[in-house]
Amino acid sequence: MASVLYSPVIELLDSAKRLVLSPLLTGPLLYSFTHPDAVRRVLAAIAQHLPEQAAARLSSLPNSATVTVLQVLVALGLVRMVNGALNSMAANSWRLTAAPGWDWPNEIAVVTGGSSGIGKGIVERLAALGVRVAVLDIQDLPKDLQGNPRVRFFRCDVTSSESVGTAADAVRRELGHPSILVNNAGVAKTAPILQTDENFLRRILGVNLMSMWFTTQQFLPRMVQVNKGHIVTVASIASFVALATAADYSATKAGALAFHEALASEIKHQYKARNVLTSVVHPNFVRTPLIEDFSSRLERRGVRLLTSDRVADDVVAQIKSRRGGQLIIPPSATGVSGIRGWPTWLQELLRDGVAAGAVKP
Repeated sequence: MASVLYSPVIELLDSAKRLVLSPLLTGPLLYSFTHPDAVRRVLAAIAQHLPEQAAARLSSLPNSATVTVLQVLVALGLVRMVNGALNSMAANSWRLTAAPGWDWPNEIAVVTGGSSGIGKGIVERLAALGVRVAVLDIQDLPKDLQGNPRVRFFRCDVTSSESVGTAADAVRRELGHPSILVNNAGVAKTAPILQTDENFLRRILGVNLMSMWFTTQQFLPRMVQVNKGHIVTVASIASFVALATAADYSATKAGALAFHEALASEIKHQYKARNVLTSVVHPNFVRTPLIEDFSSRLERRGVRLLTSDRVADDVVAQIKSRRGGQLIIPPSATGVSGIRGWPTWLQELLRDGVAAGAVKP
């Protein structure tokens, strides 16, 4: 049951769904089936070069039931396309086009927790794009990034507003005003609620959640002033599905989603800065030290773990698109985002399955 969140079978079914609901496939088929004379002429020309039995099969046309099914699939595909377009517009102040004014070699990004994991992958890809990147972390910059002329390291404890303020001043002084902020820093440690240490509880709330206020308070004002920017919030599938033995982590990720939604509304309505973009990212389980305690149990139950590179690719692709939005990685897990609207019994079945892969036997 835990594999419902991410398994090869779910991926395959999702790919099949996208293919079947593609009007680019079903539209031409429907046209050909509803214009039989044109189809017969084409088929007759092809049949001349085929064996008699194959030619006979080829010349037969689908019945009315097939046409009806295709009509339904075309209609569903068009509804799906319109829904996707509306989703994109809604996340971008009802704008159809990408935000204007971006020039990657002249952009500056701040990535918290950029010395390892997903953050490191984001830093590498932004630098490859030509963006100058400021890494805010308590861990030293890894050796393979230390020689990169487009990457600068600023030691920073993101749980401290004073430390973030000092680092932000240094970034502005040495690089300039950032136009991209990736709130990526995160920590996790599995423990039942009754065994959660108070010091760690305060730390995880500080790193995973409170830090977003501190960084945004430092860098958003300039974005609003010039009406240009992109703030990316790295949340989790745990934003929607609370994880047994990780209530603290789940709470911070649900909070991260609330932060993103409120931030997007404030930027649009409080500050009228409609070209300042916001995105939230919900990866499923990623193979990082954060889930080392129970990753083997997840894999035994059929969960295929994501890689940091996969998530970093999608995050930077979202930034490159010059559009805001919500990313669920992999897309096959998108249905989980609606869990709060499911019947209670179905929600509980999902949580039971996930818990079975998370708790120690």
